[in-house]
Amino acid sequence: MRITKLMMVLSIFALAIMVAGCQKEKFTSRDTSSLKPPPPDPEEPEEPEEPVDPTLVLWSGADAADGWSTVGEPRIEAAGKKEGTGFIQNTIADGSDFMQFIYKPAAAFNTNLSADNGQFTFWWYLSDPSILKEDGQIEINSSGDFDKEEYGWSIAALKPTLKAGWNEIKLNFNRADKAGGDFNPAAVKQFRVFFWTETSSHAELVTGVDGLMFRQAPPTPAAVFDSADAADGWETVGSVNIETVGKKEGTGYIKNTIANGGDFMQFIKKVDPPVNSTFTMSTGVFTFWWYVDDPSILKADGQIEINSNGNFDQNEIHWNVADVLPSLKPGWNELKLKFSEAVVEGGEIDLTAIKQFRIFFWTQTAAHPDLVTGVDGFKFIEVQ
Repeated sequence: MRITKLMMVLSIFALAIMVAGCQKEKFTSRDTSSLKPPPPDPEEPEEPEEPVDPTLVLWSGADAADGWSTVGEPRIEAAGKKEGTGFIQNTIADGSDFMQFIYKPAAAFNTNLSADNGQFTFWWYLSDPSILKEDGQIEINSSGDFDKEEYGWSIAALKPTLKAGWNEIKLNFNRADKAGGDFNPAAVKQFRVFFWTETSSHAELVTGVDGLMFRQAPPTPAAVFDSADAADGWETVGSVNIETVGKKEGTGYIKNTIANGGDFMQFIKKVDPPVNSTFTMSTGVFTFWWYVDDPSILKADGQIEINSNGNFDQNEIHWNVADVLPSLKPGWNELKLKFSEAVVEGGEIDLTAIKQFRIFFWTQTAAHPDLVTGVDGFKFIEVQ
């Protein structure tokens, strides 16, 4: 009986081994059709391209000698160009001191700009601007002849900004020196830049021009004279009071009151160092905020002044309160005073070194309700 049971166990074990041997071995599938590839590495974001100025027009790419003249024969150099296929290159050799580039095409060129909003721009190459003499000029004209219907810009004014290599020169029409009648931006006929080295003994000065273009001049940034946020440098009738509630800009403004029984007020600011307005008599505007709660009781008298002397009525320009009075409304008034419309007093003002501001005014009589007044946000901006 035991033998029979043993035989049965062995038979079952053998059968199990046979079944196991017949089972299909499982392998990892090599079919990758259902698999997704790993995501690609993230790409570096492309830098946005500088937007194209729709007002920009090319007058000459300086890619060919046609219309060009210089000292000696015009030479087109391809290596190192700033735009197009080449530029006009020349050299002031040791022993010489003068160079000029002149472009006079066959036909006049319409810039589609005006005397107020135009800008002339080009690339100027100088291997060593430090040896330039503070003389010479950059010119464009609509006559085809030098010094007639011409705009000019001095080399002396540009020299401090020049660096070795290429310089992008940007010249606003409204800051040009004018010669020989009105320049016509719709019929530009000639360009010239002429200049000297300080001496004729120097290392060779390699120079060239490229990419003569016109565009609408972008707005010139404002130059801040004072924000009226602190009492430093300010004077008025009585103590200087900084008021924060109702300010027009910054953190506060200078506030005062002509009380009943009084009739006079002034605000004076003296700055050190002087402030460069960055504008000329033809391009500049002095702007600030003036608070008057009842302009109807003001007298048509008094002045608004800026000077470069630090003393009243010297090297000064001013505007009369009487001229702005009709436009004043109760509350804040933004005054925009053109340099070109100011009265000049005590000699020419240096607009690169403004030292003092003053506004003074009266009420019509000393019997009146309290007149609250103040000033804020003094800036120099460009004529629009």
